[in-house]
Amino acid sequence: MIVVSSEEIISQKILPYDLYDEKGTKILEAGEILTPGKILLVRNHEVLFKKEESHPQKIDNSQKTAYRKNSQENYIDTQENIKKYGPFNKKSKIDFETQIELKSGYINAMDMFNQSDVMRAKSMILEIRDKIIKDSQLIRKNVQFFSELKLLGEHKNIHPLNTAIFSVFLANKLEYNELQIMEIALSALLHDIGKVKLTGETSDLTKMTKDEESAYKKHPLIGHKLIKTELKLSENIARVALQHHERMDGTGWPYGISSTMISEYAQIIAVCNHFDNMTSSATNLEVSNFREALRALLKAGSRAFSPKPLYAFVHMLSYGDTTSFEELKF
Repeated sequence: MIVVSSEEIISQKILPYDLYDEKGTKILEAGEILTPGKILLVRNHEVLFKKEESHPQKIDNSQKTAYRKNSQENYIDTQENIKKYGPFNKKSKIDFETQIELKSGYINAMDMFNQSDVMRAKSMILEIRDKIIKDSQLIRKNVQFFSELKLLGEHKNIHPLNTAIFSVFLANKLEYNELQIMEIALSALLHDIGKVKLTGETSDLTKMTKDEESAYKKHPLIGHKLIKTELKLSENIARVALQHHERMDGTGWPYGISSTMISEYAQIIAVCNHFDNMTSSATNLEVSNFREALRALLKAGSRAFSPKPLYAFVHMLSYGDTTSFEELKF
């Protein structure tokens, strides 16, 4: 067996050889078209191998036809998923299928919530929380950059998921226990739930009119009430929705509270929320890559964010992530 690099593999359009993992298990066959989903599969393996053969592997016409048909179907499925759920992150350590599950699950949960099927929506959100926590544990040791975690798509559907993923990684870094991590993940998924009740909300947060901004700033109050009265969850969870826009120096909203008056969970989610907004072009801060977003967090510093989660977040992954946001898409 010969070691083959992932870069060599993904430079091909059609795989010229069978591909094996470190256990000798075949993961892809010669003749397959390297769709985005297969590229993700390749990237999720640290070491890959091909067989050393004295003669080129022959593929008969029936095999070629089967490979071509299967690959074309996979390609069509991938394009349909992109059309339905938005772009996918080709550099992500979260595999393609999981990206689809998280996106579709959250969109369906919000549809249920808007249709007043609250208990079903709640059950779906809890499933998403559990999947994020489980998958985070599986990939944590292999993640080097923030760009390898971020989901892509329409901001209102993707932002809660990204905030939850970042928050779970940060909570682990801060050594919270299992129950606390579950609460933090759920808080992150629901921190913007108040927005579902806003009417006429603009999708571009950087270009709001005064009236739109006034309405937008009510979402923490609405979210707090929804979590308590409709979802019937704890004050710990609801308080995050209420306080995630508060700032340590008292210049935040809706109440302008400061320092230890802001809950620990809200302090964690505030950092992750702002980072995802910056890396989604949802703030007035112009950043072109993840390293610039981390610099912007540090510039805001302890005036805006609690020092403990802020510095843990900045240093929990590599600071040298210069990946541009456009580089992630396929």
